[in-house]
Amino acid sequence: MQFTVSDAVSVTRAVMSLFLLVLTPLSDGFLALFALCAATDMLDGPLARRYGETPHGQALDSICDAVLALVMLICLVPNIPWEQWMIWWMASIACLRLISVGVGSARFDRPGFIHTYFNKAAGLLLFLSPFMLRLMDTSLVVTIVCSVASLSAIEFLYLNCTLREFDGEYPGLLFAAKT
Repeated sequence: MQFTVSDAVSVTRAVMSLFLLVLTPLSDGFLALFALCAATDMLDGPLARRYGETPHGQALDSICDAVLALVMLICLVPNIPWEQWMIWWMASIACLRLISVGVGSARFDRPGFIHTYFNKAAGLLLFLSPFMLRLMDTSLVVTIVCSVASLSAIEFLYLNCTLREFDGEYPGLLFAAKT
């Protein structure tokens, strides 16, 4: 199996994210390490485009993103005053995304990860959310992030159900060129 620079950057993100588990959530050190993890996510895509992407590269990137997201949940869930509606909304988004990956995997014989603009916007907001939580009310942060993540998850499922062939870099329903 070929392993590229971008793959190494993705794996580095997953490994670094594990160190977040020993830091105080939302502390300066936690946010600094989290920012470094976020920077690797912004770096691996351009590296893949410049130096070549492996067939498993997009899936590896998404898996490493999921590791970071899981670590963040482990760190933040016990330390934020969540209301029940917030937990249900986030769980619904996660379930919808898992269903979407399953549908895409079944239809395309590969993990159905599609990096649309809504997906990228949701990811950006997720990366900004720990910083937003230090500055804004939790309810407002959850509403902003989950609204965009919901649109992304719905689009993700729709595309995995309707695309004729897999396109991991499909821009999204609002941004695709009309033919």
